[in-house]
Amino acid sequence: MSAGNDLLAGLRALPDGSAPPEFDRGWRGSPFLAYEAGFGVNWSDELEALHEESSRDHFIDVWTRTAMLERLGPVPAEGTIADLGCSTGYLLEDLRRRYPGTFLAGVDMVGAGLAKAHSNVPEAALFLADVCSLPFADETVDAIVSANVLEHVRDDLAALREMRRVLRPGARAVIVIPAGPGLYDYYDRFLGHERRYARGELAGKARSAGFEVVEDAFLGSLIYPAFWATKKLNRRRYGHVPDDQLEPLVSGAISRTSNSSLGAAACRAERALLRRGIRIPAGIRGLTVLYAG
Repeated sequence: MSAGNDLLAGLRALPDGSAPPEFDRGWRGSPFLAYEAGFGVNWSDELEALHEESSRDHFIDVWTRTAMLERLGPVPAEGTIADLGCSTGYLLEDLRRRYPGTFLAGVDMVGAGLAKAHSNVPEAALFLADVCSLPFADETVDAIVSANVLEHVRDDLAALREMRRVLRPGARAVIVIPAGPGLYDYYDRFLGHERRYARGELAGKARSAGFEVVEDAFLGSLIYPAFWATKKLNRRRYGHVPDDQLEPLVSGAISRTSNSSLGAAACRAERALLRRGIRIPAGIRGLTVLYAG
């Protein structure tokens, strides 16, 4: 069977009751298939452009994508990989290079990001859909990646159960989330984060959803002390800043750290430590690898 046939054949009907159109590098001229209406986000065009540009090369985002790909493991040659929260498609681009011949699917709730993802990876099937209600049939996905998405989801356990439902037995999910609930600050508030995760929190929820936990580690551990101090200062200094005044603060925070050679070097050192089995019990982000037994 050709790559993606199981997933495409098992798509549920569209909201109007019609069958999904045929997919051929897009959906009859549309970059994505809409199962939801989408929702507004507290995000300007200027900040979207800044974030899009910085996230491709920002040291923590590069390290995050690298770490996820290194842990995804083998995927069948004509299997399907789903990126839940694919945004503008940078991780999809990495997946295309690492897993040629696989079928790529991307899910997000922001149409502008999906349109850019289509430009970057036109062969990927893109869906405007809720991660708590995926349009895929049971056991039609061979691997899942999801970076910085679950913190936006009120019922993250429901999202994990959806991941478990659509994964084939023996498949993996690699998930990255922001760590440290005590570090929630204006940046998290502006981005609409429901939470930052405590140590072991995501692993525990994943087990409740039916997964086995393969690995539960942190990313950004070597720069965590500076990150911790900055977040604590932010909580004191900007905790009462109104929402409509947060954008310049967020924009400045992104631009100040986007080209840090020290941060990039710390991530390379951290990668070497993890390969030797050395794990530091704190970090900027949590990395959890799950197995659908």
